[in-house]
Amino acid sequence: MFPDHGHRRIAVASPDDIATARRIAAEQAEGVLAADEASRLDRLVTAAADHALGRPSGTLLIARMRSGAGIECLAYDRDPATAELPVSSAEDAPRGLSAALDAVRTQADRFHIHATPGIGSALLARVLRLGADDAPPDDALAQAGAVMVERSGGKAARGGPFLDHWSVTCAPARNGDGPCGIALMIDGDTAADAVDAVSGVGSGADFAEDGGKGDGHSPASLTMMTPEVVRQVEAVVGATVPGLPAPVVVNAIRRDLKGRPELGLSHDRTLARIGRSAVAVLRFDADAVDYTALGTLAGAVVRPQEITALGARWAMVGFNPLAPASVHLRWGPGEHVVLYTGGCARLPALFIHRRLHEVEPTLAALVLLRDGVVRDDDHTILVLRNRADRMPAVPAV
Repeated sequence: MFPDHGHRRIAVASPDDIATARRIAAEQAEGVLAADEASRLDRLVTAAADHALGRPSGTLLIARMRSGAGIECLAYDRDPATAELPVSSAEDAPRGLSAALDAVRTQADRFHIHATPGIGSALLARVLRLGADDAPPDDALAQAGAVMVERSGGKAARGGPFLDHWSVTCAPARNGDGPCGIALMIDGDTAADAVDAVSGVGSGADFAEDGGKGDGHSPASLTMMTPEVVRQVEAVVGATVPGLPAPVVVNAIRRDLKGRPELGLSHDRTLARIGRSAVAVLRFDADAVDYTALGTLAGAVVRPQEITALGARWAMVGFNPLAPASVHLRWGPGEHVVLYTGGCARLPALFIHRRLHEVEPTLAALVLLRDGVVRDDDHTILVLRNRADRMPAVPAV
């Protein structure tokens, strides 16, 4: 099942697509927004879709916010006529927006827009529950933003359920240590060509023969992850002590999965049901990040004019049992980490080229999705901004 915090993507090419976007928004609002807020969301989505309808590749993405604060509507286009947005110095907000965009801004509790001249525009608009706040808590070390979409055709094209996943949690200072956090990303891709391209070993048919339990199914029909396994991985990560190195967390995930036969995993060379899945763990504090990845996940620490890749030993959950390598890098206030699943390219470089350092992280992830996708796939892009300089001072003991 596609998760609530995943973004439903609607390519707006006709008035029927506007109706589809309104229906999806109403479904997402159910149980989250009161009637007045739901009506405001409907007006917002209608205006955003009306704006997208008149532009090349106009697209809407709608999701429940991971925090539960409300509903998020994102939109982008690839309009070569896009110009720089004029900014009012008094309000630090764009002036001269179209009637549709101005209507979106009027209805939204949170509104951000980004334009790349000659490329296209992207916007973020949120309608929040009464009394809710979408700002990061004062003691949150990092501000997180993510976009998660499924490939065209959904489950039928994938051969299984959508199983990408991400989460970010921050822990307050304790025992004399400063605050810290952990980010988890899972790419549960079932596509055989992704494995062959990364591993360079065997073919999809070979994998079906060796790792498919001899059931005669093609690799594309195997479910490499299940919601139960995802929940278990989350439980392992949540149980780890703050500050524990990322490789230790990853090894704990592997040990736990192998030791739970009720999850249907294999003890052979491959974990037949989840062997091709990729996992990344990022530990961070105010000064540094500690990163380990297994598989097709990629990332980098992005500074104003510098990129330092986050790479690790090649492996997946069921391949290469050697201890996973770790990367330890410094990062400072205002600097970013970008993590992403397969099917995207050059995202850290695009982050600099599109001038995303001051852009709200979710909107930054949207711009990267628009410009960095190289093949149709399930995509998850996570952006973290170090906000240590905005945290309240900790009283001296």
